[in-house]
Amino acid sequence: MHRLALLLSLLTAPLLACGGAPADHGQFSALTANAGEASDLCEHEIPQDACVKCNPELVARFKAVKDWCGPHHVPESQCFACHPDLSFEPLPQPPPDADLANVSREQALAGLEGVAAPGKVTVIDFWAAWCVPCRKTAGDLNLRLQHVPELAVRKVEVRDWDDPLATRYLAGTPTLPLLVVFDAKGAEVGRISGHKPDELDALLAKAAAR
Repeated sequence: MHRLALLLSLLTAPLLACGGAPADHGQFSALTANAGEASDLCEHEIPQDACVKCNPELVARFKAVKDWCGPHHVPESQCFACHPDLSFEPLPQPPPDADLANVSREQALAGLEGVAAPGKVTVIDFWAAWCVPCRKTAGDLNLRLQHVPELAVRKVEVRDWDDPLATRYLAGTPTLPLLVVFDAKGAEVGRISGHKPDELDALLAKAAAR
């Protein structure tokens, strides 16, 4: 594990409205994020298939799910004025042999026992498609997977704050993602809420040193 210990030596965007009167702002939906996986960016730096400036017929769809920033007349999930750290640039990709896997809802609801990869430092990543910090953290984890074969990542998707997964694991968590780090023996080392790459590296180094 020494390579991990040697290697690992933004503000988070709010999940709901930011600034202004709450009635004028919306919440992030998955509409923009889902389009971003298969769509090129347009001149507005938004996934082409989701941009309401390029596709005004989509406005009603975003408003229907309350993903709308009233002051700036765009979806909350596309509002760079309210969320300056918003980005849809392609993420770093994990290597083909990365130890990266999704955890089923059923398995996660049954408990985290046995989810960590035996003999590896493991990060369990609770994330959501509508979460800006989650996307950035996914890129951070992919970069680490590129260089550290002793690292494993397990992804648990949370649908919303009323999801039974959120009720079980996210009580007291102010923002997603929630990262739970285990050492190679399967013991929990610590947790991080939000996009905090420096804290993630410190916790991974601590886990690798055990």
